[in-house]
Amino acid sequence: MPVHSREKKENNHDEMEVDYGENEGSSSEEEETESSSVSEEGDSSEMDDEDCERRRMECLDEMSNLEKQFTDLKDQLYKERLSQVDAKLQEVIAGKAPEYLEPLAALQENMQIRTKVAGIYRELCLESVKNKYECEIQASRQH
Repeated sequence: MPVHSREKKENNHDEMEVDYGENEGSSSEEEETESSSVSEEGDSSEMDDEDCERRRMECLDEMSNLEKQFTDLKDQLYKERLSQVDAKLQEVIAGKAPEYLEPLAALQENMQIRTKVAGIYRELCLESVKNKYECEIQASRQH
């Protein structure tokens, strides 16, 4: 996994400065020769254009290289996250994920309590219906 560190970036800046330093040294030599003739001014501007074009191409190459590295890292991160989600899903399916087991246990306990309450309520309702039935039978015997 290629990663650019600050040291490398600083080295790039140093190289850039060195390039400028070389240009400054050659430009001072060119300035001395420029004073001798006007035709050499055209040559220095052509060199500056060539140098600018070369620097532009270097920067574009570096930028495309960084974009490629960024895309690669982004894809790698996506794959890692996808594998983590798949692993978590497998844990949930297998019933081993702790963050889902605790709420599941609470829900099951709540379900058991509600089932007991519903059973007790059913029994009371049945008893009430039986009592009403017996009451009606007793009332019909008395009349």
